[in-house]
Amino acid sequence: MQMVNDNPSVTTEVERDRLDVALDYYLIALSVLMMLLGLREWAIILGIFPGATGSFEAMAAPWKVATMYQSVIDLVASVGLWMRVPWGKVVWLLAALSGIALHTVFIRTYGSDLPIVLLHVLTIAAFVGLTLLARRA
Repeated sequence: MQMVNDNPSVTTEVERDRLDVALDYYLIALSVLMMLLGLREWAIILGIFPGATGSFEAMAAPWKVATMYQSVIDLVASVGLWMRVPWGKVVWLLAALSGIALHTVFIRTYGSDLPIVLLHVLTIAAFVGLTLLARRA
């Protein structure tokens, strides 16, 4: 048996906390950032911008693979974050951690790209901080 509430002053929707709204806006902004990173990788593949080692055709095989991987995973993460589905956060974390690993763990092969590493570390730290604050509230 279902009870119906006819009183218009009682709302059944739970008002969202400001931190949850801030987290949603953060994920949307992060989605735009990941879209830009993915489009940057595609610009390297298409020859619009030179990559770290020159044109895409002149890159060594590991660089080509990494560029193609990042071009796809960044855009997939962007779509998932924009839609705010759970897999979007997972793919974004995978993209961010792989970007960090490329330029720290495999520094001999891919070189150091400190701005990308810092960007990913800061975005992960901000996400963790906002998530912890939203869950605590």
